[in-house]
Amino acid sequence: MVRDSSRESRSAGRGAPPAKGKAGRILRRDIIHEKVRGGLTYLISEDYSYKTEAYYRILALEMEDRKVVPSTQDLLEAYVVPVCLARAEQAGIPVCEWGISDERVPLPSILYGISYFADPSEYSLVRDMETADPVIKYITGNGKYPFCYQPIPESAEIVPCIAIFGRTAGAPEPLANLAAQVYRLFRIPLMEIVAVSNGGYRLSAITPCWYSKLSKEEKGILEGILGSECHG
Repeated sequence: MVRDSSRESRSAGRGAPPAKGKAGRILRRDIIHEKVRGGLTYLISEDYSYKTEAYYRILALEMEDRKVVPSTQDLLEAYVVPVCLARAEQAGIPVCEWGISDERVPLPSILYGISYFADPSEYSLVRDMETADPVIKYITGNGKYPFCYQPIPESAEIVPCIAIFGRTAGAPEPLANLAAQVYRLFRIPLMEIVAVSNGGYRLSAITPCWYSKLSKEEKGILEGILGSECHG
């Protein structure tokens, strides 16, 4: 018989008051849901970044020799943009062209910090050096760290997409397929994928996804999974 259990916790002092209705009861800020199914422990969180409560919860479970989704290795690789793209490309996922620099970049480009403190959700699209220079100064800590750049065509569009166990709500089929591929590789239950559209979709980055950003349909997908079973 398959056991399906659910637990949740919240960082001390960080939780916001619950909203009204079902969504408020299940998707409160900083709640971490834990579900066990088929020998796998799934952790669903807004943010799995290094040194967050979710990351340490996963690490503790791994030290108990439990099989956890996502794994700490997957998380460390997913949130460092160049590492994420290199791994995704190796797996056959279409990714943006990228490079690492500490000064100049081709234009236009999407810029990501890759220092210890960098957050992949803080990216910038720059089209000229007047705009790029202060961004580069900020993400490099005044030249202390390199950064990742992704040159894109002038006509390209940046398209964020929320994926819940690889499922999307209302995304075009090619983008939905990209999200499913990314989930199969990194196994992050709740994430926002930054994609670039230019005659197709390419992965630019994976970032945390806050419950407050979820649409009504996306909340319904997540609540349905939390209320029944995880889809691995």
